[in-house]
Amino acid sequence: MGEIDGAVVTRAYETFVVNAKRASYFLDIHEEANSGPGAPTTPYRELPRGAVVFIVGALDAYLAELSAEVIVRDLDRAIADADVRDLLRRIQADVPTLALEVTLLSSQAERIERLRDIIVDHFHNRVSMHGAKAVGTAAARLGRRGDDVWSALASRGWSRPAEALDRWTDIRHQIVHQGKKPTVRRPQARECITLIKETVGLIDGFAGGQQ
Repeated sequence: MGEIDGAVVTRAYETFVVNAKRASYFLDIHEEANSGPGAPTTPYRELPRGAVVFIVGALDAYLAELSAEVIVRDLDRAIADADVRDLLRRIQADVPTLALEVTLLSSQAERIERLRDIIVDHFHNRVSMHGAKAVGTAAARLGRRGDDVWSALASRGWSRPAEALDRWTDIRHQIVHQGKKPTVRRPQARECITLIKETVGLIDGFAGGQQ
């Protein structure tokens, strides 16, 4: 856990904040390029799409890293439910030397960090952490529900936030995996960034309450 502006946050959130700023920089550059006469040149036209790719990727990374952080925290407290035990069995099957590696490390902090890295890698490479379903899974790890996130966002004026997130996730898929060029204008990309920032802020608020 860390702290930003007096609020307790996860390490995953600290990384996400950095990446959300980077996504916004794409749009700042696009705005500057579009401030003069005429349309921006082709490379600049890609920036709103690039911002969407970056922020959706940052959400995916956050959800994976948060899940690992919560699991490692619970293990350090000797708390492990059936799902976590099943996860550890799968990880042990993938990395049969893990138990020996952890045992040979000299400090508890190093052991926790190694375990965290392995679990993060598992979520990045073995578990789909995309869209509204992944948000619901992360919320469940914190003893909440996806609906807690969506209802909170709706109360802030977001219309169908879960569907909106899935739509942006699909747009990212079209860009990254299909090489398509879906129309993404700068205001739309900024809205995508804002939606994801607020989504992550709510989830991390749940995690902070469990410190």
